[in-house]
Amino acid sequence: MAVKNRLKISASHNSFINEIRRLEKFDFSNHKKFVADELSKSQIELLVESIFFAGFRNYEGFLREIFLLYCLEKQPVRNTIVHSYLKPMNFKHSEQLIKSSMKHLDWTSPDTVIARSEVYLQNGHPIKLPYTTNRQQLFNFKRIRNHIAHNSVESQDEYERVIKRYYGVIPLKIPTPGQFLMETSKTTPTNYLLLDFFDLMKQISLDLT
Repeated sequence: MAVKNRLKISASHNSFINEIRRLEKFDFSNHKKFVADELSKSQIELLVESIFFAGFRNYEGFLREIFLLYCLEKQPVRNTIVHSYLKPMNFKHSEQLIKSSMKHLDWTSPDTVIARSEVYLQNGHPIKLPYTTNRQQLFNFKRIRNHIAHNSVESQDEYERVIKRYYGVIPLKIPTPGQFLMETSKTTPTNYLLLDFFDLMKQISLDLT
C-alpha cells in the first residue's frame, strides 16, 4: 500500500484490506500451481516469504497512517471519540511532532506502539487495547519480519524464540521463514501460518478503526 496520507480512517482501512485480499489471492494462486507441480517447493517457500513481507510492510504503512490521523482526532469508523494530546496543524505536522529529533519511527514493535499510544492519545484509545490483546502474536510476526529483513545474528536469535514456541524445542534444522510460514496453524488446523497472519491483519485492522 503506497503512502498516500489519506484524510479518513475508513479510506485507509479499505485500502489496506484490499491489499491484504490481493495478497491472499496471489498466495492461493501460487499454492494451486504448487499442487499442480508448476512451482517447486523452494519456489513456493520463497513466494510465501515475499508475500508475508509485503503484507507486513503494508501493515506498517496502514498503522502509521491511522495513528497520525488519530493524533488529528479523526473519528474512527465505529464513531467512538478520540482525544489527542497533540494539536498538530495537519498530517505532516503530526508526524513531525511525534518524530521530534528521531530519524525514523518504529511501527513494528508492539511495545513501542503501545507506549506511543499512551503518550499521544488519551487512554491509548483506540490503539492500545487491540495491541495489548494481540501483543504476543504481533511480536511473533515482527520477529519473522525482522529475520527476513536483516538476517543478522540478533534477528536469528529472536526468530529462534518463535520457532521454539511453536515446536516446543529448537529443531536440528531451523526452517527458513518461508518454510515456517507454511507450517500448520496451532489455532486453526485448516490454516498454515501465513493465513494466520492474514487473519490477524484483517481483525486487528478492524479493531483499530
